[in-house]
Amino acid sequence: MTKDRGPFCFPENIAAEMRALFARLRDADLLKGREATAFAEEVAAFLAYLNAIHPFREGNGRTQLTFIALLAAQAGHPLDLSRLEPASFLRAMIASFFGDEAPLRRQLRQLVGG
Repeated sequence: MTKDRGPFCFPENIAAEMRALFARLRDADLLKGREATAFAEEVAAFLAYLNAIHPFREGNGRTQLTFIALLAAQAGHPLDLSRLEPASFLRAMIASFFGDEAPLRRQLRQLVGG
């Protein structure tokens, strides 16, 4: 699958990539115990990688945001989704896909608050 100018993970690699990504998250204790900035940095890297895997044909963005919101709440950093600006967040997700995670880190840091 591709979107715009970039291909996502090949279907035959999705399961292995998901297992590896979630194993790293588990090994990182689900990002618990991080201060807000460190949490935003680590969750941005996780989200960028998850988006690149792109396991679903439709609904990846909604599913990813829901998962990240649950992860953040359990890690002690609930997201304030009323601060989410969809267009800016989408641009940040696209930038992260092409290797620039800085805008996504900034977006997530705003949502984390604190």
